[in-house]
Amino acid sequence: MDCSVSIVKGSPATLIEACSDKVYVVDPGHGRKRARQLAKTIKSRGPRETVFLVTHYHSDHHIALSQGLLEAEGLVGAVVAAPRLDSPALRDPLLRVTLTFGYPLPPSSSLTLFDPLPVRVDVELEPPARLGPLEVLPLPGHTPGQVGVVAGDGTLYAADSLFGLKVLERYGAPYHFDPCQALETLEGLLDSLGRYERLQPSHGPLVAGGDAFRLVEANIEAVKGLLEGLKGVLREPASLEEASMRLAPALRVPPEPPVLLLFQATLRGALSCLHARGEVEVLQGGYRVRWRAARR
Repeated sequence: MDCSVSIVKGSPATLIEACSDKVYVVDPGHGRKRARQLAKTIKSRGPRETVFLVTHYHSDHHIALSQGLLEAEGLVGAVVAAPRLDSPALRDPLLRVTLTFGYPLPPSSSLTLFDPLPVRVDVELEPPARLGPLEVLPLPGHTPGQVGVVAGDGTLYAADSLFGLKVLERYGAPYHFDPCQALETLEGLLDSLGRYERLQPSHGPLVAGGDAFRLVEANIEAVKGLLEGLKGVLREPASLEEASMRLAPALRVPPEPPVLLLFQATLRGALSCLHARGEVEVLQGGYRVRWRAARR
């Protein structure tokens, strides 16, 4: 198959694999400017069909699809594919916001950061799978069904399974729906990095070789730091809010409401998986749910 691969820079970045009869677009991103930019790029390839792959349900990765991209002049036969587990949240904005933030925030809320518009899904993928020249891999943790793709030139588009160093530094703690599962994904990714020529996180620069290994290791340390830090602050019993207040300054999480809501959502996921492992416990009594590191 005669195909070429390119990366459109941005946050998130967009991967495009253009073949003779189809163009495959991974994570079209957000904003009308991005929608117009991609429409122009796609039309210049002159394909008979355009296939969009959305790696997970977070709005910043796909909202361009709701801003006129599919209706752009010259785009014909457009198909939208997404992982099966994340597809309901793509179609239903309220479900998406609730899963992301832990609160059923209205679409108009400034806390959601992006307008949670509905996105149609034509093809639901069960990874591992193939989509034309793309190898679709399961990379769960950031969301339950997140996927990454390996393009024909050996580039691994890793979606939000990991983040660029500047993102880690800016936000203090990486957001993951299930941090324990995210850590397993990262450790598996580290073991398999030798398969790929380059590594493209959604939010960060393209890296290769030793830089790719160092980036994955930095993300592993960030998730481990979150989990160990949470167990550390729970040496003394605490509610979710109290644990957040103790841990956020230590991890240098910015004191901004949307960021703190995402941080607390990550802590909920961490408490859930650590409780399932028997590493934290719930204290009984009163009308407050309090957590404590398990005493062994």
